Amino acid sequence: MGRDASFELNCSEFSGSVTDFIKLLNSLGWSYYDGDRHAEYLPVGDSDSFDWQMDDSTESVLFSVFDRKLQQEETVGLVMYYRDTEYGITLLASDTSEIIIIPNINRRTLTEDDEDSLTDVNWYAERIIQKLLWYNCGLVSYKFEESEGQFDDSVENETND
Repeated sequence: MGRDASFELNCSEFSGSVTDFIKLLNSLGWSYYDGDRHAEYLPVGDSDSFDWQMDDSTESVLFSVFDRKLQQEETVGLVMYYRDTEYGITLLASDTSEIIIIPNINRRTLTEDDEDSLTDVNWYAERIIQKLLWYNCGLVSYKFEESEGQFDDSVENETND
């Protein structure tokens, strides 16, 4: 079944710009690109349909997409990877007062290779929360939530009579 986990951050005192926040995460070791140099992000005009796009866009193209999305009051979405690891996050934000970070790319757990194990919150907190505090990013608040993953209950159980 797996587990769903997320961090919610309020960094409104750092900057009102989601783009500035993403640049800060990048400087803290979180890359816009996977191992093949592809970026995965929400394109302009997806109207919250979460129609993710993956390509080899340059950093300037990515930031242009983010700026246009914010001008159109759309949610910015970006997958980021921690330096030279397979661990990644999905970032979703419309402004810096509510930034959602989902540790869902090879989620690091307390029991390695067990998707039902609890998220290794300390690993993410050290690489995101603590570093944001060190860089005085204006982190007003943060919270972490975790729950058992959702399952598809639309499949009916069959019984043999």
